[in-house]
Amino acid sequence: MVNNFFNLKENIYLNRIFSIRSSIYAYSLSSFLDIILILLISEIFRKITDTNFDGSIYLLILQCLLFVIIRTFFVFCLRRYSFNKIFRKKFKDEELISKEFIDNRINDLGKQNDVDLFKEKLINSCNLAAVNFDIPVASICAEIIFALGGLIILLKIFGFKIFFYNLPILILLLVCSKLISNKLRKLGNIILLSTEKRLKSIDNVSEISYEISALNESTRLVSYFSKINNPHNKIMSQQIITSNMNQIYTESSAFIMILISLVFINLNTAETSLTNSVTSLAILSRMIPSFTRSIAFITQLQFGAPCVRRLAVIKKF
Repeated sequence: MVNNFFNLKENIYLNRIFSIRSSIYAYSLSSFLDIILILLISEIFRKITDTNFDGSIYLLILQCLLFVIIRTFFVFCLRRYSFNKIFRKKFKDEELISKEFIDNRINDLGKQNDVDLFKEKLINSCNLAAVNFDIPVASICAEIIFALGGLIILLKIFGFKIFFYNLPILILLLVCSKLISNKLRKLGNIILLSTEKRLKSIDNVSEISYEISALNESTRLVSYFSKINNPHNKIMSQQIITSNMNQIYTESSAFIMILISLVFINLNTAETSLTNSVTSLAILSRMIPSFTRSIAFITQLQFGAPCVRRLAVIKKF
């Protein structure tokens, strides 16, 4: 298994990631721009707070606003490009699934399971793979770039003390995220099977609905559909609830980490200047949510992994 992981031709996840590399590059570039612009804005803060500053403060304000506008425009464009590429790939995947189904239909005539699987891939797997695997992978790469850049800047300002003060919160967050990830992975497999059964039941209901309507005996048919549809909806609800649990944990952890960092700055433990304090707050306000989002996306990957495995059986995928 370990050898297969490092073999690009065999590992379906690495192949999937490689296929969306342009989206990853674009999304990561937006985070790199964030780091650069924060450093440029911090330099403006340094000049404003310098007691020997004798330039035009209005010019610095205009420069700061210009950097904010540049950041907003380029980050939006890069992320829009990234998402468009991901859903363009989804469209190509759906075309490939349709082509393979049509080309092989003469050999699989009469196999209802193949029809149901074809419908499930088009309706469910392609969508979930894009939303719960492709987008999280691109997002994680971008967030990690910013988190590492921000961490380097914070360590340069405060040293390793701020990291060790927040370490217990990070460990607790990772443990909770791991438990939630395992649950989401199991739910992902269950939902794929449940969707197949649901599509099959919908076909069965539609095929005999005319006869049942003529007999005016819909109760038993509705009951049959409900027995399959109700568990499916419960599983979907459970998946949403589980994902929200992870979001709540990460947000709460972020509040605590920001609080610890603010106390650290307020006590002036690292004897930082006003400029460094402002810079650290700017980085923390972006980096901690970045870190928590990365944890959430990693957890979300567990839900998208089963869909990627299912789609990977397509030739040349």
